[in-house]
Amino acid sequence: MNPKLTSPIGYWPFVILMAMIFSLSPFAIDMYLPGLPSMAKYFGSSIDAIEASVAIYLIFFALGQLVLGALADSINKAKLLSIGLTVFAVASIMIAFTTSIEELYFWRAVQAFASGSSVVVFALIHHFYGSKNSNQIISYVMACVVIAPMIAPMIGSQILIAANWQWIFLVLAGLALVILVIQLRLMPPKSVATERHPLNVAALYGGYRKVLSNSTTMAYILAGGSAFAGLFAFISGSPFVYMEYFGVTPEQFSWLVALNAVAMISMNLLNARLLKNVDATNKLIVAGVLLATVGVYLAVVAYLHLSLAFVVLGVILYVGLLGLTAANAISAALASVQSSTGVLSGVNGVLQFGLGALASAVVSISVSVDASTMNYTMALCSLVTLFFVSVLYFTRRIKAVGVLS
Repeated sequence: MNPKLTSPIGYWPFVILMAMIFSLSPFAIDMYLPGLPSMAKYFGSSIDAIEASVAIYLIFFALGQLVLGALADSINKAKLLSIGLTVFAVASIMIAFTTSIEELYFWRAVQAFASGSSVVVFALIHHFYGSKNSNQIISYVMACVVIAPMIAPMIGSQILIAANWQWIFLVLAGLALVILVIQLRLMPPKSVATERHPLNVAALYGGYRKVLSNSTTMAYILAGGSAFAGLFAFISGSPFVYMEYFGVTPEQFSWLVALNAVAMISMNLLNARLLKNVDATNKLIVAGVLLATVGVYLAVVAYLHLSLAFVVLGVILYVGLLGLTAANAISAALASVQSSTGVLSGVNGVLQFGLGALASAVVSISVSVDASTMNYTMALCSLVTLFFVSVLYFTRRIKAVGVLS
């Protein structure tokens, strides 16, 4: 633990609170998906027009992370989080009472931008627990967060059975308010010390310049982001590959996706418990090499047109190793800068979603006839990850030789 700072709450309450905050955006993205047809009917529009609200959310969520991540280095992080949760709740309520698709787009953008305040989670973890212990907490948080996208559509479906689509957003508002109350009770703004930096354009520019010009930091971020992009490729391609090409039922598909979540959770727990004393960079390098090996395997499976079992095995291994790659990448990146952690978290979030959107677009616009497009894209993402972990490895070796000489 950082000897100068202590968390205002206990270890596990802190982990749970951070996981709840970080899970809010996945819930906002996925929980209303079952209600898209109902929303299209309500607004008298096509379902494509309603689906555009997903893209709007992702764009403004990324923008919110950039802006609010930079602000987090100059103002109280807990206060910023409280404001973000409040605005998120208000926007969610307003969405439930919208009468036009233009209003839906506007309040969806506000909701997403406010959700960008979750960028302070990694900064708060590093703030209270320092470089040594933050890796373990980030692993726990990500193990919890990976469950959110899996259960969110199920919750949304149950709400639709009992009520209309508006209640999905009212539930989201309620969830945000519950998290806000817990945060104010356990971690009020006065309990979080603020690093006083002048809040101006020059300071924001300096923070981004510090992060973006640090080649080691960017290698960490891009290694984690490239690995995550492979997950987005799977999300976009798996419905066709599993259900249409291999002919599995929707129920079987949900179980196969659940296996991926189990693999990622297990690897995050392994990282947090059994490997907690191993250097984050060393774990990232090993995970990157293993991920590239799995990527090559997936490419061979696609090239040889092997059966579903071989595809499922490769995907489970990939997603499991992603749990090891992502947590160590952000932990090592935070340790490499010490300050400007808010800016770093914002850059990490934007690049993660940006690379993920790119991989998703590649799969979506390609004409798929088998598993090749999905598998090759995941393989490419793993090889890009290998490139960046190789940069980190050789940078370390060069520095070590320099010290010895």
